Amino acid sequence: MLFEKTISDFIKQQHLFPSSARVLVAVSGGADSVALLYVLVALGYDCVVAHCNFHLRGEESERDELFVTELTKKLSLPYYKTDFDTTQYASTKGISIEMAARELRYEWFESLRRELLLDVVAVAHHADDVVETFFMNIVRGTGIHGLTGIKPTQGTVVRPMLGVCRDDVLTYLTENNLTHITDSSNMDEVYARNKFRHTLIPLMQELNPSLRQTIQHEIERFNEVEILYQERLEELNLLLVEKSADGFSININLLQQQKAITSILYQLLSPVGFSSQQIPIVIDLLSESSGKQIFSATHRILKNRDKLIVSPNVEREQSEFKIDLNQSFIEEPIGMIFQVLPKEDLTINKDKNHAYFDADLLQFPLTLRHWRDGDSFFPFGMNGNKKISDYFIDHKYSLLQKEQAYLLLSGDKISWIVGERTDNRFRVNTHTKRVFCVEII
Repeated sequence: MLFEKTISDFIKQQHLFPSSARVLVAVSGGADSVALLYVLVALGYDCVVAHCNFHLRGEESERDELFVTELTKKLSLPYYKTDFDTTQYASTKGISIEMAARELRYEWFESLRRELLLDVVAVAHHADDVVETFFMNIVRGTGIHGLTGIKPTQGTVVRPMLGVCRDDVLTYLTENNLTHITDSSNMDEVYARNKFRHTLIPLMQELNPSLRQTIQHEIERFNEVEILYQERLEELNLLLVEKSADGFSININLLQQQKAITSILYQLLSPVGFSSQQIPIVIDLLSESSGKQIFSATHRILKNRDKLIVSPNVEREQSEFKIDLNQSFIEEPIGMIFQVLPKEDLTINKDKNHAYFDADLLQFPLTLRHWRDGDSFFPFGMNGNKKISDYFIDHKYSLLQKEQAYLLLSGDKISWIVGERTDNRFRVNTHTKRVFCVEII
């Protein structure tokens, strides 16, 4: 049969999975997934059925589950189903119902595939879905990757029906007297995809009756362009980006020498949550003063002199950590080793990872915490008082460095800007008998 042969040929041409593969088939009960299941069974694949009940359509959701249950009994196939509180999940995550359902089902499919030691997860996207997704991406805003269509494979997810369209699916089901259920929400234009499917794309097909074929050809071209684009982007990554432990920075001077700053920034920043609409704001940030910043849901960009520093959004902890006189080390929040020595046994290391104090001038337990507005100290070698904030300004601390700075306190007095400058009041002097030594590790 032509429909089955088309799908079989597509599986082989795209190397989706071998004939010996064990396949988890996602079945909603709708026309597309039912056709996919029947075809894979007819082609002799070892299939396991998975069904998600999202509890979004009342009795219809229960009807769908019952239909899939009866279908798997009819075909004598292993069957697994799960239930989701999709509305609650979407509310908690602050995302759309569509996105919530997508995240929930794909996470469960992969978990089930691993548990059952299956090879792939087969879903029923077809050529019409490719066209709809193409236009949806354009309307929402996308980089070039969004114009390259739905891929036949994505990790362990495979899409065997991308070579057929919706009309082909319906014809196959009709010719073989195969029943399926109809999801009433597929007609509800509150969902963006349905607006494209039922209104916008039919209008465009009036202008171009061969719209599907045209888009498929364009997608093939965009896929080739993306290959060249990614090769150039990798070169620019090496030139512009410096990675750090918790993020990366972009060299502003080198970035401004490029001809396509908007596209470069989108490709660098979209993986950390920045939308295409935010890129003009990032470009404005290039000429702002140091300390200016913008945020995505997960990350922030900080302008620091000639760099854009990109790092995760992390709330600064206000915790305080205590250090006793007889304590030998701590691991959190900063690794430190402590030692008390007679002054005559002391050998001073002058790098900033070491600090030395008159042990008898300190009040134990010491406190380790982040700096706060209003903090001040007496910098080593000076008699005067200086605000910590002014010290940071004088030493050109970035906002990120300020946020990460810790202080070591004796009582309510600052004894050390950790890794930077000690306080003159606790210095080792001619009267010192015991030295409290600290080393950052």
